[in-house]
Amino acid sequence: MAFVGFLVLLSIAVLIATTTIREPPGSTNTLGARVVPYAVGGLLLVSSLVVLVQQLRGRFGHAEAGEDVDLEHGTSWGVTGIVMLSFLSLMVTIPHLGWPLGVTVLFTGASLALGAKRWWAAALIGLTMGVVTQIVFGTLLGLSLPVTGTLTSWIGL
Repeated sequence: MAFVGFLVLLSIAVLIATTTIREPPGSTNTLGARVVPYAVGGLLLVSSLVVLVQQLRGRFGHAEAGEDVDLEHGTSWGVTGIVMLSFLSLMVTIPHLGWPLGVTVLFTGASLALGAKRWWAAALIGLTMGVVTQIVFGTLLGLSLPVTGTLTSWIGL
């Protein structure tokens, strides 16, 4: 109950603090800087209130038996290294290829390292994620995400 109460207070604090975010005048063509904090604070408030009501009705979660971890196997440093390199690749790919293709490289590399079977499906999902985040954050919210880079400037977006 204390943790859920903390989440309720935290979500209220997020919603109140969001009202103090200053938006530049004349930014009516984008959603603005307050949209995501309002959405996160609102979803946190609704979900924590639902859990609070369920707890007051006597519905408690079951205790977890433990993690499903095989302690006999060590860390797979190869997989860890490939995932780290995939994230570090953003420093190279974003300036030269742009955001959508940089995210494609990141997602494809990380998902293949973590066991994806079809490389083309991982690349297609990565490209979709890159384009969707470009549209949502770059176009709708007005954040600075480069569509093209130095190698892809011929695309003309």
